[in-house]
Amino acid sequence: MPDLTPFWISIEVAAISTIIVTIIGIVICRLLYKKRGHFTKLLESFILLPIVLPPTVLGFILLIIFSPRSAVGQFFTNVLHLPVVFTMTGAVIASVIVSFPLMYQHTIQGFRSINPKMLNTARTMGASENKIFFRLILPLSKRSIIAGVMMSFARAIGEFGATLMVAGYIPNHTNTLPLEIYFLVEQGRENQAWLWVLVLVAFSITVIGILNFASRDLPEEVE
Repeated sequence: MPDLTPFWISIEVAAISTIIVTIIGIVICRLLYKKRGHFTKLLESFILLPIVLPPTVLGFILLIIFSPRSAVGQFFTNVLHLPVVFTMTGAVIASVIVSFPLMYQHTIQGFRSINPKMLNTARTMGASENKIFFRLILPLSKRSIIAGVMMSFARAIGEFGATLMVAGYIPNHTNTLPLEIYFLVEQGRENQAWLWVLVLVAFSITVIGILNFASRDLPEEVE
């Protein structure tokens, strides 16, 4: 029976990071979906930067930011009591950074696909912005939000480069599945690596299948 620790570590890291990016993503998208100016475009470019940055570069930046010698690193360690470098916290932060752009992209597209006339009609009828958001925008964007959540979870499960730089490979603590596969191959244990490879392939196929099924069966956003 193989050691399932890497599997459960990956699930835990991906689940925590997905919850974080879902909450932050919805909040930021609520603030930005009506804005189309130059500042918004610049901010969106910054948000989407992790998609194009090499994971090792992103990991190096995070390592510098959260180093125990930095102000941010000392804040996390001394105030929050959550040291980042070479810990599970570091793995979660790396996963949040790399998966957040996917959540943002899907959610902002869902918010912006809603016809503004319908929202303005609700405003003329006396509906508050909070009521419009929770009773109209969120329900009508559910397909995009679900897609963002699933893609963020899948991206977090498969994160390698930034996690290796920030959290390192510590057995039973930070050895997520991608890291476990890499070090198993490095140690010449290809047969064990194959097991986790097949698990990740099956998971990826499942995610794609669910997204395709959802995009076919969920009702379109109202325009």
